Amino acid sequence: MNQEFVIQSDQGDEYRLRITSDHIGMLSEDVLQELTNKGVQVLDIELERTKGDNVTSPRVLAKIEECIADVFLSHPNVMICFFCDFISLIPSTKKNISVQEYRSRLFSNMFERYINCHNIGGIRNQVVTVKGIAEDYFAHVIVREEHIYLAKIIGEGVQKDFGK
Repeated sequence: MNQEFVIQSDQGDEYRLRITSDHIGMLSEDVLQELTNKGVQVLDIELERTKGDNVTSPRVLAKIEECIADVFLSHPNVMICFFCDFISLIPSTKKNISVQEYRSRLFSNMFERYINCHNIGGIRNQVVTVKGIAEDYFAHVIVREEHIYLAKIIGEGVQKDFGK
């Protein structure tokens, strides 16, 4: 499954959101095969700013939430897994936390806001924290409650594979 969305801000910035099953870089083939054997497809999120450098507006964040939620909610046997980006800096932030932790917290807050505003139950955002040498790394697993045990498999796989 591959879906791509182009989201434009009022200021002319442009974002490319890609939801794909083509490559799940943070999961080993063994983990992906185990999940496939359980009847679950794993999707990855890629978000890239392709134009502009303005602060990302709440309207754009809401559109990103909506696109991800629509794909997830319309496919009952999918899980979404992704690593928070730590390479691209966040403009105009004066936070005393890493870029990756900032993105992880932002995503968690967006997730909670979306499910609360839309009265959606039975879905979890499992955060996997990997202790790095200089900083922590964060992965997220969006999963239905009936698949929560699979989030543990993913978390263990990420921890194991990251240590290599």
